[in-house]
Amino acid sequence: MSRDPQQEVKSEGKWLTTFNDLVTLLLTFFVLTLSLSNMDVAKVREASLSMSAALGKLKEGSGDEFRIFEPFVAPMGRVGLSLERQKQELAEELRTAGDFDVRVMDGGVMVTVDEKLFFESGGADIGSAGRSTLDALADRLRDSEACIRVAGHTDDVPIQTDRFPSNWELSVARATGVVRYLADRGGIAPERLSASGYADSRPRIPESDAEARAANRRVEIIITLPG
Repeated sequence: MSRDPQQEVKSEGKWLTTFNDLVTLLLTFFVLTLSLSNMDVAKVREASLSMSAALGKLKEGSGDEFRIFEPFVAPMGRVGLSLERQKQELAEELRTAGDFDVRVMDGGVMVTVDEKLFFESGGADIGSAGRSTLDALADRLRDSEACIRVAGHTDDVPIQTDRFPSNWELSVARATGVVRYLADRGGIAPERLSASGYADSRPRIPESDAEARAANRRVEIIITLPG
């Protein structure tokens, strides 16, 4: 009995159905894997388009050669290098904002401002020079996604006034004053800001001479970059 040629073609093409199911499952696994990882969006889109083109050719039954996608692997340390580059660029930019110390640290950048630039001795009201400095810093930080923590520090000379019974209250008042200014006048989102006071518990220089005390009276602005 003769065999129908069209029947043979249909029979020989049945494997494509199983193969299509397999590719679909692989694509689902691929998408789930990507959704749980931090991959390059442009490359993911490119791979997705390649996969779509491949599936289109399978459905058409084309026998032409094609590439489903080109595998890619994010280089080791790429995220770390990117963060390092961001920190260095931010540090360079902040150094142009005023006369203070800028240091790159784990996760971000720390700006250290001496007391004399912001406050009168024993006070927590920000002077005109301090306001100008904070305006310059705010201009460079307003549109970023960085978290900003302000830490107040004093020297080891005790203070006891009606407003500040100890150096703890003074250091906290200075930090919160800077935070309020950055939020109210600098236009930085409040949820990105926090304040803390350490009194003389974290000296910059452990000695207690006049030079060391002057260095220890400071405000630190710690800028943590998202990473």
